[in-house]
Amino acid sequence: EDNCFIGARAEVAEGVIVGEGSVLSMGVYLGQSTRIVNRMTGEVIQGRVPPYSVVVSGTLPGRALPDGSAGPSLYCAVIVKTVDERTRAKTSIN
Repeated sequence: EDNCFIGARAEVAEGVIVGEGSVLSMGVYLGQSTRIVNRMTGEVIQGRVPPYSVVVSGTLPGRALPDGSAGPSLYCAVIVKTVDERTRAKTSIN
């Protein structure tokens, strides 16, 4: 959608909708199956970024291994806040 900021080396693959005014931090990868966790609500979504979201890279804990030890963490994207004036000032074009 319009008025989004996509940081350096961020990638939005086919089938993903980025809502109006959203900000994707440097290096965020979004594919159709990428889990997007809203840090404020705990909601997990896939395939779309809500309008005016600020998104950064993150990880989710993986399942335990058969021996009971901790499994590897898995990549996710994290919505850390909604866009505010401070965010807009940092991401605006001259």
